Amino acid sequence: MNARRLLAPAAAVLLLGGVGAGIWRSNAHVQESRSSAEKTAAQAALHVTARGLIGSEKESYFADPKVQKILADQDITVAAEKAGSRTIATRYDAKQFDFGFPSGAPAAASLQQQAKAATVYTPFYTPIVFASWRPIAEILVANGIAQRDGDFYFVVDMPKLMGLIQQGARWRDLKDSAAFATSKAVLINSTDVRTSNSAAMYLALASYLANDQQIVQSQADLARVLPQITPLFLRQGFQESSSAAPFEDYLALGMGKAPLLVVYESQMVEFWLKHPNRVNSEMVVLYPRPTVFSKHVLVPYTAAGARLGAALENDSGLQSLAHDYGYRTAGDVKGPEVWAQHGIKVPETVVDVIDPPSHEWLERMIQDVESHFH
Repeated sequence: MNARRLLAPAAAVLLLGGVGAGIWRSNAHVQESRSSAEKTAAQAALHVTARGLIGSEKESYFADPKVQKILADQDITVAAEKAGSRTIATRYDAKQFDFGFPSGAPAAASLQQQAKAATVYTPFYTPIVFASWRPIAEILVANGIAQRDGDFYFVVDMPKLMGLIQQGARWRDLKDSAAFATSKAVLINSTDVRTSNSAAMYLALASYLANDQQIVQSQADLARVLPQITPLFLRQGFQESSSAAPFEDYLALGMGKAPLLVVYESQMVEFWLKHPNRVNSEMVVLYPRPTVFSKHVLVPYTAAGARLGAALENDSGLQSLAHDYGYRTAGDVKGPEVWAQHGIKVPETVVDVIDPPSHEWLERMIQDVESHFH
């Protein structure tokens, strides 16, 4: 009996201890689950999907698994939709997109104003050049229009070249033109200025030359240049809406299709990087003096867009991968020194560069050209 009396309290203590341990374990499990759920929620909040509109020439960059991996390591996924720079500038919608990433500064300036973005990001840029062929370049040299300087060809007399175009000159009319003695008109071919940034940058350059080498910035300037620049596009006939298709024709059809084609330097460099056997071919780049930079400016609409812009501009890995697609970047390594290691020679710096007109004046010129298409 006494033994039972002694055992009863001990059993009660053990029972209470077991219940307490169970409660403790249950609470610990709840706390652990709550902590795990909070951690998962925090990670989900950290990861962003940045949705935006990009120029078509950047599609391959964003599709690169190495680019996607670096962004994923920074908890960023990009969902990009292709559009022309002019279209991007008119489709600002912070509810649908996190950023706009056109290929030209004028469109980006318009977007920045619409988005009231305090900061924009310019991770890379490329000069406007003319894709051509060595025989064509040598004809231009013989006629005092181009000049060879070391490994590079420069169009040193853009006004003279534009004058030949306005006069309706034909290639066979030029001095020493036996290599291309055709009745084809001397023209600079481009994409459709109504949709494509490369054509808009050509328009910016042509308007500068037609305006006594001054940027168009008034109604008087507009009236002066439009009669000269509109035929540059109307006389070309059919023009592609983006820069990829005419460049493919240039590669496939040779100089007979387009002896001089407005392209981005990045297109040429990217092609040579992917096809090293073509580096020493008859393909040449002509650098117009002056030229204009096509600046790839990311305008953020949301915090997700800003995170992407900062990553593209500041991450050394993403900057390095931009070189694989022919883009020049800021920083210690800008691109040309990397390409030289692959036998691709481009001017280390391009110094004779003009600014394009503001978006307002560029848009007015485009609208005038557009009004003459039928």
